[in-house]
Amino acid sequence: MKNILILFLNFTILLACTNNDPESGSFTSLDEKSSIVKSHLEAYMNNDSGVAEKLFEEDLKIYDQFSNNQENGQTLENPGGRNGLIEADKFTHLLFNNIKVTTDNVKTFVLSDGRTYTSFWSMWSGVGNFTGKSTTIPFHCVSQWENGKVSKVWRYMDPTALNQEIDAFEGENNTSNKVIGAAELVVNKGFSKSDVEEFLVRFTKFVRDTEPGLYDFNYFISPNGRRVNLIEKYKTSDDFVFHLNNFEQSDFSKEFMKLFTLENVMVLGNSSEALVEKAKGYGAEFRSKIGGWIN
Repeated sequence: MKNILILFLNFTILLACTNNDPESGSFTSLDEKSSIVKSHLEAYMNNDSGVAEKLFEEDLKIYDQFSNNQENGQTLENPGGRNGLIEADKFTHLLFNNIKVTTDNVKTFVLSDGRTYTSFWSMWSGVGNFTGKSTTIPFHCVSQWENGKVSKVWRYMDPTALNQEIDAFEGENNTSNKVIGAAELVVNKGFSKSDVEEFLVRFTKFVRDTEPGLYDFNYFISPNGRRVNLIEKYKTSDDFVFHLNNFEQSDFSKEFMKLFTLENVMVLGNSSEALVEKAKGYGAEFRSKIGGWIN
């Protein structure tokens, strides 16, 4: 009874989010649709896409309910439809081995107007091929049926472990698009540690508010307060170029150059031609990636 109530609650939330009023209906767990979804999970564990090719509509709509995957209050749709889902499933087998998915909690809910949803609660587990870490993730999925196939899917999970494995995969293959800016700065005469701190409070807020592609932003000061090291990480070279343009067009650039003298500027990672051209103006030295990974 408890599981039924939880299931009803989740479907009520789902229907509310799709601007439909909750309606009466019935739950089943041994129906044909639940069995097909279960067979898809079993095939996925064996890296077999045969069931998926028959189960999902070609223009399947997938919505991953992850944090920061929304725009204007709506979860973004995954690209690629059914083929995108199949390729993503295959990619998880490249990243992990010994993948297991529990299949003992699959249920179908039929509304009184005929709208039909199959949902499963599962524990996904696997061992990373690049980190060597064992991972277990609670995984909840709701599928909507239309004309005998699944047309929409809403997925709920924490993607942290998956992203970490992707970072390690890209590191081993030297394919990461992430880049790092590193430099040593000299604090100019007439400025104190407190001046540096006050400036960085304001500058950090500016960067945080205007640059979503800059995900790590750190400044470190020497014991005597005369030298500062910066390390900045960007998701792509384009994000780094955006940062430099954003910096140059702001009043912070004048303050920065008044406060600091640049030394030993480096751009680390697989930089684009646009980034190389832009960063040359700062006297940057460029080093391409050869090992490890960038979180």
